[in-house]
Amino acid sequence: METEWQLLEDLATANRTSFASVIRLQDEFRILMRESPAWVGRSNERRIETEHELRYVYPRYYPSLPLEGYFVRPVLHANVDAVTGFVCLWKDYRPAQTIVDAIHITRAIMACKVANWDLAHRMQEASVLERSGAYALSMPSLTIPASCRPLLPRRSIGSKRRLTSELDNQGVRENSFAFSDTE
Repeated sequence: METEWQLLEDLATANRTSFASVIRLQDEFRILMRESPAWVGRSNERRIETEHELRYVYPRYYPSLPLEGYFVRPVLHANVDAVTGFVCLWKDYRPAQTIVDAIHITRAIMACKVANWDLAHRMQEASVLERSGAYALSMPSLTIPASCRPLLPRRSIGSKRRLTSELDNQGVRENSFAFSDTE
């Protein structure tokens, strides 16, 4: 949890206009996001709102079990439960995925840029937002600090392995990442 919290703090510090607040509780993080548009309301009365409160809950056996995401006020999306606000983040979860991955996927879901149309992952009617992309929203990119970038084995030096960031450019933006888990 400590590493996850540090990742979230670093991401929030690099994006103060998008992260209005981040709060750490015993087994969850609460985030108030601004400048993050998503469709809300009923399917016949939809509107766009740009401020959303999120909860990311860590199960007892994390990272063997995935963290769970919730919208305090559910958004309109096939992969968000309209009552509980639970958001289905992971098509194929891997323990190496972090809070940063969860936030990237959540924002792509909010912008209606990705959806998992498998029945097991669909929680709202398919007609809530069509598959055509007509409801896709423009989401401002987040700046990804070096501490939040994935570390991959790059080369060996003697018997030691050196880890280095997959992305060397300090100005990497969120839209540089793929969201293969929700496509």
